[in-house]
Amino acid sequence: MTNALDVSSDTLARIGRRLTWTLFAAQSLGSAGFIASATLASILGAELGGSTAWAGVPSAVYLAGTAGAALAWGYLMDVLGRRGGLVLGLMAGTLGAGLAFLAVNAGAFGLFLVGLALMGVASAAVTLGRFASAEVHPPAERGRAISTVVLGGTVGAVLGPLLVGPAGAWAERLGRRDLSGAYAVSGLMFLIAGVLIFAALRPDPRQVGKAVSALYPPAIKTTDGVRSLRVILGGSDARLAMIAMVLGQAVMVMVMVTLRMG
Repeated sequence: MTNALDVSSDTLARIGRRLTWTLFAAQSLGSAGFIASATLASILGAELGGSTAWAGVPSAVYLAGTAGAALAWGYLMDVLGRRGGLVLGLMAGTLGAGLAFLAVNAGAFGLFLVGLALMGVASAAVTLGRFASAEVHPPAERGRAISTVVLGGTVGAVLGPLLVGPAGAWAERLGRRDLSGAYAVSGLMFLIAGVLIFAALRPDPRQVGKAVSALYPPAIKTTDGVRSLRVILGGSDARLAMIAMVLGQAVMVMVMVTLRMG
């Protein structure tokens, strides 16, 4: 295999760092949008659904959208590239936030859930950006690259809740429900992140990844360079990681829903 970009290892390193920080910025913006809207999801679920029994449904629908779309995004990003897939995902999130904004103001619970499902689909795409950062770095640096992008999620987790109050005040000034403001801000965050990815995530991480693989051949050999899902899940490490993620997410969501309703 030849270096797909025909550049030196030093140049590849510089490109990898720039792409990683672009993904960090997009993750920060996207996470801020997700967290700002999630802060109110349980309250709106109970209110729009007419009972506190519906409080957990919006989060469940959002996470179902994330889980259902994750595998599909993996295939789509092989076709569209990482940049194209991330832009498309963020545009889905923008649309979903817009629908949620309209639904809150119209009191339409079903439309609200559709919007959250689309936002969940967007979340799956944005999360894969972490692994796009890994493929543009040598094996020894991939863990640090992923953690850098994940740190963007922490930035968003701090910023998102801080936007809820000003967004609510803005919505009220426009004659809209204050709780709908967070979804307008979420849509704006997704839109800015999408424009950033479209403009700055160049060259595509997939192309850079091929060049990196040429310099650092993978330790696991396959006939076509790709491991099937069956092979991946056949490893005990992958199964253990999935179980840990499922349990961790279940506890996190349960606690968050309870706190928001408290």
